[in-house]
Amino acid sequence: MRRPAFSKNFGAWCVILGLAVLLFGAGPGWAETLKVAQPNQQLYPSPDFAGTPIGPVPVDAAVNVIQQQGDWFKVDYQGKEGWLPKIAFPQAESSKLSLPGLLFGGPVKETKSDEVALAGKGFTPEVESNYRQKHPEMKFAQVDQIEGLRVESGKLQTFIKEGGLNP
Repeated sequence: MRRPAFSKNFGAWCVILGLAVLLFGAGPGWAETLKVAQPNQQLYPSPDFAGTPIGPVPVDAAVNVIQQQGDWFKVDYQGKEGWLPKIAFPQAESSKLSLPGLLFGGPVKETKSDEVALAGKGFTPEVESNYRQKHPEMKFAQVDQIEGLRVESGKLQTFIKEGGLNP
């Protein structure tokens, strides 16, 4: 008895379907619930700010996504359908899985040189001096006091050993 061609290729079809879901993510036909994370959001009748808002949508409100069009989501909120801008849902972009994202990582975020200096070298004297100049109202007496504390080498080694720390 011959098996249908579909059953022979069932595994291959499952792999193809799985890859398609990873590549394209949840599409308009997929039910998705998002929480509004930005304050002062309004539900609009069309995907632009030109229309008269239908009503407010508070922070932490759960909305059901009907479709996405550019930077707008058509949603159902308490029985009302309308559009919310993508900025209302910062988690929407970060939660989507995509094959390129899994393979190559997420988008590169720009950092300031001061942040790199702090992360790479710590709070260097140059960075501290620059910060002091920009913020003369700040009091650094406690910072200076903590920086002046010294611990004997033997006590530090004992602490590391007893704490099970890797130096």
